Amino acid sequence: MKNIIRNTAVDTICRAAAVFLAAVLACTNLSACANNEGSAESPDDAPLPKGSKVEQMAEAVYPVKEYKNEDEKWEAEIRERQDIDADLCEKLAYFAYDTASPLLRKEAGNTIYSPLSLYYALALAAAGAEGETQAQILSLLRMDDADELSDRAGKQFAVFYRDEDSYKFQMANSIWFDKGLTLKDAYLRTAADDFYADVFEGDMNTANMKDAMEDWVQEQTGGLIRPSVETEDILMHMMNTVYYYAEWIDQFRPGDTKKDEFHLQDGGTVKCDFMNRISSGGFFRGDNYLMASLGTKNGQVQFVLPDEGVDVHEFLESPERLKQVLEIDGTTGLYGEITWKVPRFSYGSKFNLKDMLAGLGMEKAFDESAEFTAMTDEPVWIDSAVQMVHVGINEDGVEAAAYTDLGYAGAGIPQDKAEMILDRPFLFVIKDKYCGYAPIFIGVCVNPSEND
Repeated sequence: MKNIIRNTAVDTICRAAAVFLAAVLACTNLSACANNEGSAESPDDAPLPKGSKVEQMAEAVYPVKEYKNEDEKWEAEIRERQDIDADLCEKLAYFAYDTASPLLRKEAGNTIYSPLSLYYALALAAAGAEGETQAQILSLLRMDDADELSDRAGKQFAVFYRDEDSYKFQMANSIWFDKGLTLKDAYLRTAADDFYADVFEGDMNTANMKDAMEDWVQEQTGGLIRPSVETEDILMHMMNTVYYYAEWIDQFRPGDTKKDEFHLQDGGTVKCDFMNRISSGGFFRGDNYLMASLGTKNGQVQFVLPDEGVDVHEFLESPERLKQVLEIDGTTGLYGEITWKVPRFSYGSKFNLKDMLAGLGMEKAFDESAEFTAMTDEPVWIDSAVQMVHVGINEDGVEAAAYTDLGYAGAGIPQDKAEMILDRPFLFVIKDKYCGYAPIFIGVCVNPSEND
């Protein structure tokens, strides 16, 4: 299932490509005042020195599930669903609404965001913080205690981690620090035990370190993402990746895919490929929108189609409005025949998350007085938070990869019919049962013809 979404020509030649979601998420850099003093400026295009070999201090052992037969797998999955931390998943859902609204509501183009990856990156940061810095991060994550958060995040990690042919839900964390920085053993144990983190040490401002970080991300995302990692004046990178793939329960037939018009927000139109089918299922008619979901092998993709003339960004105007749209009372939905017309698309986003996080009360972590004293005795703070995401949908299913880098510097009776004709801007959310159906990815598609 690797490298499935490339471009329309490759998809057409090779096969009806599987859906691809790749999120490259928040970059955080730990800076230290001492390292910034007297540093020589160099041209942007100056090559980095090669540097010494990067040393791996710890290697993650992932909770891969292996079963002797289907009966054993079925029994294990029943137990694992009972182990889902419903309260933590609810907190993740609230975090998704709290952050997606300010991040996406003013974006004019196609957008995609992964709250799950950012949540875990911030949880790893919280484990190394103390005082007001930690309190602000925990407040945003809706938790009271960092040790409890680490323990519960680790257990939930083990529940959702999967590596199967038709379903993959994989997360990875890593810490990359300069050999001049000393990290505390207790923090590194928490990173390894609860966050399954790889730990690396080397010369940060060198080609070897930069290449090693970019290679790691590329490997963890199945070759879908290779970022350009900043190393100048950086003491540490804290990275998170999420790779997600799930086939539709009922796949679209490639022969039913037809080219048609998609109506843009400004009144124009573009031509794109639409997947078509008719099925039975649940749907909901809300205030100015129609909502229905397509089931995957282990979750769903939820689509919100605004009524004609309604701007899709209206549903992102506040966390409360987004929650109202995405979380409906199961007794209020309808069941019947749904005519699906879904555009194939593949696009990417990039965000600077620093202002959004600071605006939600996490200011101290970005200040030079930040207290990351449970991590190191050096005066360090988060210098940047960047997210890059890639998403695609087609006949086979959903595939996703996310990279987060925090860089520190110093069947029922039919009741009705519905037409999910997604031929105008729409909102979509990817959810998974092993994450309590909390949003893993949230996106807005305004022009499916703008493919990578």
